[in-house]
Amino acid sequence: MSGKAGISWPVQELTSDPVAKFFQPGSKLSWHYNWNKNWSELLPDTTPGLKIDAEFVPMLWKPDFLHNADKLQEGWSMLLGYNEPDHNDPSVASRCSAVDAARSWKEVAKLRRQDPAIKLVSPAVASDKGWLKDFFSCLEPDEMPDILAIHIYTTTFDSFRASAEEYYSMFRLPIMITEFAVQSFSRNVPGPQSQQQVHDFMGQTTKWLDETGYIMRYCWFGAVRDPSNLHGVHPYNRLMDEQGNVTPLGHQYIAGGHD
Repeated sequence: MSGKAGISWPVQELTSDPVAKFFQPGSKLSWHYNWNKNWSELLPDTTPGLKIDAEFVPMLWKPDFLHNADKLQEGWSMLLGYNEPDHNDPSVASRCSAVDAARSWKEVAKLRRQDPAIKLVSPAVASDKGWLKDFFSCLEPDEMPDILAIHIYTTTFDSFRASAEEYYSMFRLPIMITEFAVQSFSRNVPGPQSQQQVHDFMGQTTKWLDETGYIMRYCWFGAVRDPSNLHGVHPYNRLMDEQGNVTPLGHQYIAGGHD
């Protein structure tokens, strides 16, 4: 397996078994995450001894997860920061101020002092770049993340690329897009109008992501069975259906997303 693309799989699904379908021989995908610290113990219905031929990247969903009872997945080498700390929805976000997040991040940074080989990925804001600026301003140089995590929800390739370029221009860090899909959360902008639109968007974006040097990794949003785990993202973005079958869009993603 090779490539920058990965799979996000919610812990609310309770089993990691379906994740393995995305990493069969020939898959271009290389990593996965689930918004939490491990994929084996935190999804209790996972088949004992399940093997997933891909790197797992743990996440500290919110600041107090660093010292909670859950263990970081054995063998981890990259750690994702807090999820959408600028967002008010408690079902998807770890709401906290930039100052408080930076204070707790200083403890996270100590992990890298113990092992300089690990990579720390910043908190991923929902949209507030000012939050990120404030967060970074509170850190010492040796506490800075190695990689910037971002989320992009938009409906055109041009706006997607412009958003990624703006983040890079502002923060000058390698980028990891941990969520993206064809979706608008603005009342004034319609969501995807057809399944074909989503297939085309995936083709354009993944090609650009694979060709752009400062993009380290990326992850489409839509690998779920339970529709509630889409959190309002249009079902046209699904990589898996409710029965646990990989969708045509999922097969496109597994094959590399683009020709």
